[in-house]
Amino acid sequence: MDGVLHVATHYGLFTVDDGDTTMVSEDDHDFMGFTVVDDGTFLASGHPNSRTDLPGHLGLLESSDGGRTWEEVSLTGEVDFHALDAKAGVVFGFDSGTAQLMSSDDRENWTQHGQFSMSDVAISSDDADTVLITTESGPLVSEDGGESFEPLDGAPVVVLVDWPRPDELYAVAPDGAIHRSADGGSTWDSAAELSAQPQAMTVAPDGAVYVALEDSLVVSEDEGETFSDLYTWKAP
Repeated sequence: MDGVLHVATHYGLFTVDDGDTTMVSEDDHDFMGFTVVDDGTFLASGHPNSRTDLPGHLGLLESSDGGRTWEEVSLTGEVDFHALDAKAGVVFGFDSGTAQLMSSDDRENWTQHGQFSMSDVAISSDDADTVLITTESGPLVSEDGGESFEPLDGAPVVVLVDWPRPDELYAVAPDGAIHRSADGGSTWDSAAELSAQPQAMTVAPDGAVYVALEDSLVVSEDEGETFSDLYTWKAP
């Protein structure tokens, strides 16, 4: 958002700038799911901090001020989204408790699309009815808004995925190998191999690829070919 990198963690939302981190809000919830809407609104889910009387599952939270304050929107006490994506007014989320993939076009009323053994979800940047999810046997793609899914033929097995532009996808395998597609997932190329298990991944508007590892945050400025450390939170 506005060129600032936000990192949602188990201990709240932080910004990272020049190797320094800053906590955005006193609402240091355990943010398991986080995404930014086209208009800059933040959406999140997870578990509350110990100082609140919120239920164990936060449902869908919304922030219109860059994460400084959060509003309960829907599914409070019911759902813990571990994956979220939002584009063109549509939100998809994966509830870790029930393994349900869910979607909403108003953030209040939700449609269930079935149970999946999945890790991440990405909506096409030019068609909100086209959705990709990552599963243990490989990515599945839907072209009807999540009503049905088919295997994405020829795709590698990946755990994290982002769809920043219509034909451009980036994905990370469980072992940290980076994969990218320039044709909407029809074919894939291999890029860098990271040295640790990936935790989260996003592609910024300027094309930079950010991956959170177990003890560091790394960034690539060359389409995933090479990565450099941006922040390390545990001594090597």
